[in-house]
Amino acid sequence: MTAAFCSTTDPVTLAPGADAPLSPPDSMPENIQLPLISLDVGMKRIGVAVCDRMAFSCRGLTCLQRRDQGWPKQLLKLIREYGSRGIVAGLPKNMDGSEGVQAADARAAIRDLEVVCSLPVVFQDERLSTWTAKERLFAQGLNEKKVKTKLDQTAAAVILEDFLSAHPELKS
Repeated sequence: MTAAFCSTTDPVTLAPGADAPLSPPDSMPENIQLPLISLDVGMKRIGVAVCDRMAFSCRGLTCLQRRDQGWPKQLLKLIREYGSRGIVAGLPKNMDGSEGVQAADARAAIRDLEVVCSLPVVFQDERLSTWTAKERLFAQGLNEKKVKTKLDQTAAAVILEDFLSAHPELKS
């Protein structure tokens, strides 16, 4: 699996006094193609979303449990079912653009996925995706309990929408 980093909102951030960026520079695997599957990787759950073959719409699918050692194989079944040809993984950055514990955990989850999947992966800055997802779900009139059950998969859809908006060349 080829993992790449793609930040669509920030330039590369340098640590104070450092010569090297905190994050790898923007790059995208040349072989990433539609349709894509998206992951909102959390420490407990992984929200999953997909887009259609033309990238007209993105929708949340499900939520996988990180504690379940079989989550990569469950995801592989979804990848096959939806014909996904690439993975967009949310990278939870701090508000200043630096990477912390949650970003390291998301990268570790992708390494676990590499054991069973060879699709190209691109990381997408996911700052505020959960907040955006929560706002959307409440705007639909869902109560707190329903919002909680759909939050991670909706955040994955937001991540995928952000990625597709930043890369219109994938739609051509």
